[in-house]
Amino acid sequence: MAPSYDVVIGYHGSDIKFVEQVAAKLEKADMSVWYKRNQDAEIQTSQCILGCKIFLPIMSELSAVDKSIQEQLSLAYISNSAIYPLAQTRFRYLSPKLSGGAKLMLAKINWCFVFNMEEFDSKLDALIGCMKNDLQNIRPGSGSNSLSEAAFSHGLTFPHGHNPDPDPEETGSDSSLSNANASTQFWDQHFQDKQQVSWAEFRGKFIDDYGKKIDEELPKMKEDKLKFIVNLIWKDVFNMEKKIAKKTYDDFCASDKPHAFFNRIQEYFVAYLSLREVLGMDSSLRISIIQSLGQFTFPAIISGLSDMLKDDDPNIRAVAAIALAHAGKDREDTVDDLIRIIEDEDRLVRESACLSLGYLRSVRAVSFVVDRWRNDPISTVREAAELALSKMNAAEAQRCMKVTQVLSSEMSALKPKPA
Repeated sequence: MAPSYDVVIGYHGSDIKFVEQVAAKLEKADMSVWYKRNQDAEIQTSQCILGCKIFLPIMSELSAVDKSIQEQLSLAYISNSAIYPLAQTRFRYLSPKLSGGAKLMLAKINWCFVFNMEEFDSKLDALIGCMKNDLQNIRPGSGSNSLSEAAFSHGLTFPHGHNPDPDPEETGSDSSLSNANASTQFWDQHFQDKQQVSWAEFRGKFIDDYGKKIDEELPKMKEDKLKFIVNLIWKDVFNMEKKIAKKTYDDFCASDKPHAFFNRIQEYFVAYLSLREVLGMDSSLRISIIQSLGQFTFPAIISGLSDMLKDDDPNIRAVAAIALAHAGKDREDTVDDLIRIIEDEDRLVRESACLSLGYLRSVRAVSFVVDRWRNDPISTVREAAELALSKMNAAEAQRCMKVTQVLSSEMSALKPKPA
């Protein structure tokens, strides 16, 4: 389990003196604070971010281009931490140095700027007030498969009405896509009173309205960006249904504001970029981080873990299987994903698949686990399958366990008795 702190500070080494002053101020306000000291390993930072309630990146011209800060920011974003950027440099100097994903992540968040130490106490007091307000409401790591909850916004808590820096030039907010010309919701504009429309029709209208903005304003990626986002919508929001229900659309939007659907998709897209950033971290950190992702039930994370079942590294596939069983325990496609790897070439992956299906108590998977129990050439895989069957409350699983008990009894009877 990741250690839990109120605040974790991310920073470039050149800012350590400022970080120490900030940490002392936060601790004086009765907040638990963690930041990396020289002797700390990078994995400790990652684990602490996964368990923290607030991530406080110290943004400078050096940290803006620091890959480790980008990774930490991405980790905080996907793990549902509130993010409060704190800078000693004007945003106009930082903005050109930020990557597209980081810029989009930070665009809607209120920044705090401290340009000289004379204003340090007053600015930090205002920042602490915002943080304490959030700490009363944040549930770190909470997730839900309900589209109407925060599962798609990834926990960014915007301190509306509590901006610690009132200077509009320094808010760090780029022009929002929600300011595009429109006065009605996407659905109402195109489909009026219809309760469902075909996916082809929905997709066409979405591309007409937002295709150009996606191309011009969202961060670049190796794939065709528009195709990627459209597939994301169909797969993760509408579960590949040929008919799109207005209720599903409304639940996902969770708002009746203009462009609510696109703004939610934008947040979800950033979550995907963040997840990719995290999974591209140093290989020594990946396994531990993947394991920790099992505590979050956000669709982007579940989809990412599913993709990792195809990773070239069998260790990654094995750990991802366990994490997916926890993160995606309420989704039917999780069982399908795990069944697909139960005959993996690597024995650890097969073991993980069996144990994960046992954890899920999937009746549909019983025959596949039975096959591993009877036929796998590796004894530890057979043992994992047997353990999984013992957890499954299904008639076939119970019959298999009965056979096991009978065979064990017969073997015991045939053993020579001590003289």
